[in-house]
Amino acid sequence: MKALLKSFLKTKFALPAILAAGIALMMLIVKLQPQMKHDPRARPSVPVDTVTVAEHMIRPAITGFGTVEPDLTLQAKAEVSGRITYIHPELKIGEILAKNTVLLRIDDRDYQLNLKQAQADLLSSQASLKEMELTVENNKLDLKLANEKLKVRKKELARLEKLRKSGAVSLSTLDAERQNMLQQQQEVQQLKNTQITLPSDIEVLQAKIEISQAQLEQSKRDLARTEIRLPFNGRINAVSAELDQYVSTNTLLFEAYGIDKMIVNAQFSLQQFSQIAASFDRSQLNYEDLLSDRTMSDIFSSLGLSATLYAAGNESLSWQAKVERLSGSIDSQTRTLGVVVSVEGVYKNIDPGVKPPLLAGNYMKVNLHGAQKQFVIAPRFALHQGQIYRVGKADTLERLDLNKVQLQGELALFTDTLKPGDKIITSDVFPAVQGMSLSPVNDQALQQQLDTWVRKAQ
Repeated sequence: MKALLKSFLKTKFALPAILAAGIALMMLIVKLQPQMKHDPRARPSVPVDTVTVAEHMIRPAITGFGTVEPDLTLQAKAEVSGRITYIHPELKIGEILAKNTVLLRIDDRDYQLNLKQAQADLLSSQASLKEMELTVENNKLDLKLANEKLKVRKKELARLEKLRKSGAVSLSTLDAERQNMLQQQQEVQQLKNTQITLPSDIEVLQAKIEISQAQLEQSKRDLARTEIRLPFNGRINAVSAELDQYVSTNTLLFEAYGIDKMIVNAQFSLQQFSQIAASFDRSQLNYEDLLSDRTMSDIFSSLGLSATLYAAGNESLSWQAKVERLSGSIDSQTRTLGVVVSVEGVYKNIDPGVKPPLLAGNYMKVNLHGAQKQFVIAPRFALHQGQIYRVGKADTLERLDLNKVQLQGELALFTDTLKPGDKIITSDVFPAVQGMSLSPVNDQALQQQLDTWVRKAQ
């Protein structure tokens, strides 16, 4: 049998026969294999946590940072020269002193003498003016009498001239009377000339009085400048004066800053500020208001703008602040806008170790709040690289692109994209396939936490 098989394999019909047998065997196997059927069961739904979003009135807020600065600063310089005769015992760096406290005195003896000299000059000028006014009155009376006497002389001369014609009066008598009349005319003319010049003399004396008054006022001011007072409630920042030191005009004596009001020039990006500005009432903003008596702080207050300060790194310390104004220009390096906010009464209700006062130089976090506006609110962590996942119809996943969203703390604020009542996926989904089937479960704990975040932002 083996020999027969070997001889067959050597023939030319062996290979075709083997191929035909193999093909027939394969066809038989395919025919005998049971038919495969498709399983119509759907893919399993993916369980996801969700929250239902709602619309709320929220005060949009942005965050910036800045350094505390005093609203009032003082570089006290000597306005008069002299020797320092008194220095307040508490004029030391760090000390807090009340408004109008006398801190230094400069030797005032020379200025007292100058004051007395100015007072004497003024009295002398005033006496001269009174004397000149009396001269004016006397001149009027003298002129009136001289005119009367002139009339008498003229009548007498006329009478003598008539008598001369009849030969009853000598020529010498007539000439003597004519001479008397001329002298009287001269007296009248002199009095008239004096009357013309007297007003000018009075003006000169009045000018001298004004000069004397100015000198007296200057002497009083110089005398007052020998006593240096603190013009506000303040803290001493530097001291350069010493007792018995001679100081000349413009010598720096000490530096201080006010403690009643502190300011922070917080920096915000233009994009941030535009989010706040979107909530402004445009009817409250016009060019006329900017040029009116209204201050910038009043305008910002009417727009609903306010601020809260936090100690950077310790947000348990906070201060309510007022928005004062915007900085004059955009920072050329950081391209940020400065917003100046202020806090008044920073030393009131302080609690050492718990709530210290605001000190110059403190680095602060500043939250700027705008007017309330309606937003649809979602948790911030539900955002995924410019998208948010929503439970759509038939519990399928919808990937939504974010057009306008404002991030604020733990919240994402929407003015479009989402509608009240939408269910947002808050748990991780991977892979997040558009249209995939979901099994949504409402996260009650997160829903309550979201409500808490919303209340804080209102």
